[in-house]
Amino acid sequence: MKSLKRFVVLFSLIVFVVAGFVGIHSKAQALEIKFGHVGNPGSLFQICVDEFAKRANYRLGDKATVVGYGASQLGKDRELLRKLKLGTITFALPSTVMSSVVDEFGLFEMPYLVKNRNHMRKIRDQVFWPKIEPAVHAKGYKIIAVWENGFRNITNNVRSVNVPSDLKDLKLRTPKGAWRVKMFKTYGANPTPMAFSEVFVALQTGLNSFVT
Repeated sequence: MKSLKRFVVLFSLIVFVVAGFVGIHSKAQALEIKFGHVGNPGSLFQICVDEFAKRANYRLGDKATVVGYGASQLGKDRELLRKLKLGTITFALPSTVMSSVVDEFGLFEMPYLVKNRNHMRKIRDQVFWPKIEPAVHAKGYKIIAVWENGFRNITNNVRSVNVPSDLKDLKLRTPKGAWRVKMFKTYGANPTPMAFSEVFVALQTGLNSFVT
């Protein structure tokens, strides 16, 4: 179990962002400001969005109200990104899907890259903001903040995973990030990109035996 824990922790430290479309202005702020995300009640996503809304609404007063819509009520990550550009929502909270916006975001899907949280802070300050954020901005999005999305774990009902080679031929659900899929294919697994809202049905039907 010790080696399993080390394997999971080292490759799974990632970040996620709040992204707002550059073209949203005061006209949207006169009404309800929609903040969409895919997190279920009680999730880190929900907690973060609720806290953001609480602080924003305190400062906004009666000018506007930020309202969070979780559990994919306004769509999954890709749809939320499209709605940002259409202006039908103002904020979204995407994670791994951002590597489909700019390849540079694949940095956060690389295994064994981040040593610890202090190292992550250096990556944020010296790599993310000066280099990756401008690439996202060029695609029409404005990143408001970036922070940790927690640790990812691998679970399965087939065999113990102590080293990467133990993943060989095992069916695995991954977030919809191209580089994460490539990584697990390199390890010999059979990964399927899938929205988290679809995971439990996939487990029940046998489509996947792993969750990450």
